[in-house]
Amino acid sequence: GSKMETIKLSKPLMIKGEETKEVKLDFNSLTGKQLIEAEREARLKGDQTPSVFLSMTFQAIVAGKLIGVLADDIEDLPATDFRNLVMPVANFLLG
Repeated sequence: GSKMETIKLSKPLMIKGEETKEVKLDFNSLTGKQLIEAEREARLKGDQTPSVFLSMTFQAIVAGKLIGVLADDIEDLPATDFRNLVMPVANFLLG
């Protein structure tokens, strides 16, 4: 089945030069290579979580890859928006 989630944000996110308050997470577009890159990035940020799938840093990086922004942009969002973006990622990773 199609694994696409649309998330509404309270604070706009700048994506490819445009401010948007609605982002799509297309999990079908994600590759294993991107997950490996995300793990490397999380470790470089000093993440020590034994299972990287449980790491919010890792989840934020994966969300960033899905949306096309840096993890820092995701991390700068209000907590509610951050949670709304990383929860579907966590569910996908841990599902």
